[in-house]
Amino acid sequence: MTPEVAPGPKVATVTTVGSQQQQTPHAVELPEYGREHFDDVAFMTAMLITLLGNYRGSGHFGGPLAYTPYNVALHLGGAEAGGLSYDIRAPKHPFSDKFLLAGGHCIPTCYALWMILYEAMARRHEATGDERYACDPEVAILAVDALGFRRSGGATATLLEQNGLTDHPLFSQAKLRGIRPLMGHAESTDVTNDVNGGPSGVGLATAAGKAMFWDFVGAPPSLKVFALEGEFAMTEGHAQELKTAALSQQVGKRLRILLSENNAGIDDSLIGGVIKSEYEGYDIAQQWSSYGWNVLSVENGNNFDDIFGALKLMEDWPEDDRRPMILVGPTVKGWWPSAVDGALASGDEQIVGYPSHPYGFSTNSPYFIALAESFERRFGVEFEGIRDGAPESESERLIQFKTNVDVALSVLDRKPELGDWVADRLVGIAEGVDRQLPVDIDTTADPFLDERLTPAGLPTEPEKVTLTDPHSGEAVESTINLILPAGQKKGARRAISEVGRWLNYVTHGRFLTIAADLSGSINVENSHFFGHYDPVHNRGGTRLKAPIQEAVNASTIIGLVSQNTSNDPSVHSGVWGLSGTYGAFTPLMYTPARVFSQQSQDSPFRMGVITILAGHSGPETAADARTHFGIFAPQVWTLFPRGQIINLYFWDYNDVAPGYFAAVAKAARTPEIGIIAIHVARPDAPVADRTQFADTDIKAAAKGIYLIRDYDPGLPPMGTVWAQGSSSTVNIVSILDRLSAEGINVRIASVISPELFADQPSDYQDQVYPDASRYDSMVVSTMTKRVPPLPDLGPLTEEYSLYADQDDRWLSGGSEDDVITEAGLDPDAIFRGIARFAREREERLERQRRALSGL
Repeated sequence: MTPEVAPGPKVATVTTVGSQQQQTPHAVELPEYGREHFDDVAFMTAMLITLLGNYRGSGHFGGPLAYTPYNVALHLGGAEAGGLSYDIRAPKHPFSDKFLLAGGHCIPTCYALWMILYEAMARRHEATGDERYACDPEVAILAVDALGFRRSGGATATLLEQNGLTDHPLFSQAKLRGIRPLMGHAESTDVTNDVNGGPSGVGLATAAGKAMFWDFVGAPPSLKVFALEGEFAMTEGHAQELKTAALSQQVGKRLRILLSENNAGIDDSLIGGVIKSEYEGYDIAQQWSSYGWNVLSVENGNNFDDIFGALKLMEDWPEDDRRPMILVGPTVKGWWPSAVDGALASGDEQIVGYPSHPYGFSTNSPYFIALAESFERRFGVEFEGIRDGAPESESERLIQFKTNVDVALSVLDRKPELGDWVADRLVGIAEGVDRQLPVDIDTTADPFLDERLTPAGLPTEPEKVTLTDPHSGEAVESTINLILPAGQKKGARRAISEVGRWLNYVTHGRFLTIAADLSGSINVENSHFFGHYDPVHNRGGTRLKAPIQEAVNASTIIGLVSQNTSNDPSVHSGVWGLSGTYGAFTPLMYTPARVFSQQSQDSPFRMGVITILAGHSGPETAADARTHFGIFAPQVWTLFPRGQIINLYFWDYNDVAPGYFAAVAKAARTPEIGIIAIHVARPDAPVADRTQFADTDIKAAAKGIYLIRDYDPGLPPMGTVWAQGSSSTVNIVSILDRLSAEGINVRIASVISPELFADQPSDYQDQVYPDASRYDSMVVSTMTKRVPPLPDLGPLTEEYSLYADQDDRWLSGGSEDDVITEAGLDPDAIFRGIARFAREREERLERQRRALSGL
C-alpha cells in the first residue's frame, strides 16, 4: 500500500516586469492562510456593497467590487503576509501602516468591510466579555450606518425621527452615537483610510510624501504605505507625475501600490476604447517599469492566492532596493464572487466593465435579486421583501434596508467560526503594532509652537546661528537676516530663504521645500543648512529634489505634513513644508491643496501646514512674456472658506518675516488653517524707509494692513488708497512727496493679508478700515479687479481703481518697466489715478448718496 504523501505548500507565481519587456517569474510559497474565510468575507463585503447601492439608489458599484479582494487581503492578511499593520480599535494610531483608498469612489468596499470587521468584534466582545474586542462606537462603522450612505450629518441626525423610527428596536444601535454619514468618496476620517481620494488622482499623488516621511524621521522599514487605485486614474496628471516623484525621493518598498487593472472607466474602456487596440505598446506595467519602478504582475487580481503571493514578495523584497513598488493585477469591474465565465448562477449575464461603474438599477431590480439569491444560496440566509418590488414608503425602505443588512451580517452568527476568526485575526494584527517605534524626533512636542516663530520672537538684527546635523555630526554656521536696513536693494522674494532658514534653525530641520526645478529662482534654495535630502546619504537634508511637476510637488509636501508621530491627537509632531513655482502656474497645485484643506478642517489629529509660494507673481515677470504673468492665476488661493488659508501679499523685504511668522503663529494654533500662500514678485527694490510711514513699526506687516500715509489733519480728507502687490506699492511710495506737494490728502494703506487683519483687535480694525472708508476707497494693485484685496468695498471703488487688468486686456510683455507702464501702474499713471480719485471725491460721494436715497 502506497503511503499518502502530504500535499506540499501552495505556490503562487508572481512576475516582475522589466523596462525592456523582461519578465521574471517568482514562485512564492504561501502558508496556510485560511482561504475559505477570506472568500467568505469578500462575498459578504460584495453583498453589503450591493445593499448600499440598492437602497440608496446611487453610488459606485463595479469599481468597489473589483477592489474587494485587495481590500480584504490588506485588512485581514496581517503584517507578516504583507498586509496592513494596524489596530482596528485605534485605526489612526500614528505607527499604523497607512492605507490610501486613492480610488476614492470605491469607498463602498471599505464601508462594507469595516462594517463586517466591527460587527465581528462586537459579537466576540458580547460573547466573551473580553475587553480586547471592545471598540469605541465613535470610531467604528456600525450596521446602522448603512442608512447614512451618501447622506449628510444633518440628514442622518433626523432620519429616524422624521420617519417615526426613533424607538424601533431594529435601529437601537443609533442610540449609541447616532447614524454616521458615509460619504460618496473616501475621506481621511474613515477608519484606516488616510486620504481624501478621488479627484484627478490626488489621493495617489500624496503617497510619495507619506512614505518619505517615515524615512525622514528615521522610522524602521516595517512602516509602509499601501495605496489602491485603478488604471484609468493612472492616466491622470497627478498620478502620472507620481512616477517621477516617488523614484526621486527613493521611497523603496515602503510605498506599495495595488493597481486594479480592469480596462474600464466611467463611460468607456481604456484599451479598445480610449486607446485603439492596435496600439499594443500601450502597456500599464511597462509604463511604470520604464519610469524605474519595481513592477509586479499576477494572473488574477481578484484571486487571494495571487494577491498574497504578491504581498509576500513585496514584504520580503530587499530593503536596499529604493525603487517604489506597484502590483498590476487584472481584475473585473463588476466582479462577483460566484460568477463563472461572465454569468451568474441564475443564468443572468454578469454586468461588467464600464457599464457597472454606477449603481444604476432600481430598488430590488432583477439584477439585484439575482446577486442576492447567489448570496442566499451560499450562506443559507433569506433577504426580506426583495421579491415584492420597491418599498412603498421611506420608513418601509429604511426598515427593509436595515433588516437586510442584518441578514447579510448574520453570516457571522450562522458560521460562528468565521466571526471568531475575523475578531481573533483583528486582535492578533492589533497586538502586533509596535506602539513605541524608535524615531529621530520628539513625538510629544510641536516645534512650530516655539515663541521664536512669532513676530514678537523674531530678531531684528542679523542673527548668527549654528545647526548640527544629528546624522552626520556636521555643524553649519549661518547668518540670518530677517530685517535689513532701509535702502538696501533687495526685493521681498529675497527674504523667503531667510524665513525658511530661520524655521529650520528653530525646529532643527523640520521645514522641507520642494520646487519645480526653480528652487533658486523663487528663492527657497538657501532655506537649508544641509542641502538635498537623500534617504541613504543625507537624511539631514531638507531640500527635496523635484521635477518640473507642480501638482505632485505640492502633493508630496501635503503627504509629508499630513503625517504625525504623536499619540496625542492635539499635538503635531511632524514636519511643515513649502512648495513653490511661478504664481502663474500655482493653479496646478490647487486641487491637492483644496483637498488637503478639507482634511485639515475635519482631521481627528493635528496636521502640519503647507506654504504655497506663488513666486514671480504679478505682471512683473515681463521678460518671460505673458504666459508667465501671475495676475489672475494666483487668485485660486482665495478660493477657500474664510479662515482656512492665510494669503500674504508682500512688497517690501522687511514685511516678509513679520507677516509670515504672524501667519505661522496663527496656523500652528488653529487646526483649520492648513495653508499659507505667499505672493511675491520678481523685481528688486530698495528696502523701504519706514521712518517716513504713518506706521513706523518694523513688524507692521504682522497686522495684515498698515498705514503708509495717514490724513493730514490740516486738510480735508480725500479718501483711502489700498495698495497691494510689489511694483504698485513701490511706485506709490515713490510719489508720496509729490502727493503732498499737490495737496492730495489721501490715506494710503498696504494690504499684506486680509486674513491677518481680520485677527486684529476691533479698535485697530476700526481705525484702519472704518465703515465709512468702504465708500471712499480706491485700489492700486498688480493683481486683478476680479478679486479685490478687501471684502465689502463700495460700489464705485472699481471705477477709480488701478489694477493690472484695468483695461480688460491681456498685457503683452517686454521689460518690467514696459509691462508696468502698459498696465498703467507706473508712478505717473498712479499719480494721475490718485489725483482724479481725490479731486472727484465730492462727486463720488454724491453719486452714492443719490443711489441710496432712491431705495
